[in-house]
Amino acid sequence: MFKNSTLVYKLFYAFCFLLSANLSLYSQDKIAFGVSGMYNFPLQSVGMGLRAQIPVIPRVFVVPQFKYAPAFNTIHELYGGINVHYVIIKGNERLKGFKRSVEKEKPMVYLTAGAEYNRWINYVETQQANSKQNNILPEVGIGTAIGNYNVRLFAEIKYNIRWQESYGEVGLIFCPAYIKSKRKANCPVIY
Repeated sequence: MFKNSTLVYKLFYAFCFLLSANLSLYSQDKIAFGVSGMYNFPLQSVGMGLRAQIPVIPRVFVVPQFKYAPAFNTIHELYGGINVHYVIIKGNERLKGFKRSVEKEKPMVYLTAGAEYNRWINYVETQQANSKQNNILPEVGIGTAIGNYNVRLFAEIKYNIRWQESYGEVGLIFCPAYIKSKRKANCPVIY
């Protein structure tokens, strides 16, 4: 399919290894899922994304993600990849998912690095020799998240090293483990 397919397989195997090596998740960190909006600054294009946030060790998350820039943009493309987030500032401690109401809100700040497979759907040859229809793109960045464990707002700025482009993402992370059900358990009726 493309020349860098062995890199994709290596990333996939590394991801599977991290998951299998850390099956016991930490009590305050649970698997979360997110949606986002994306903006590519040099191209002035927009897109949307989906992600999962999987804790592996304290302060480290593996984040598989998928992003799509629709056809109304100059460049119609999709991305699928994996990042590692390293938390440098933890933010508030949250008991049972919520911070104490008297505490000031402190956001979590993290560094991010990873690689993505990029499929340029409406590909045309450009002056940039390293751009093809199928690409592997390394990226680095910084992000922040704020909110309770059940719903958090996040924002990230990332830099694509290969194409020397920057883009931003803003979205919401949902953690089903912290969303409480309103239903009460019904006791059986004894006659």
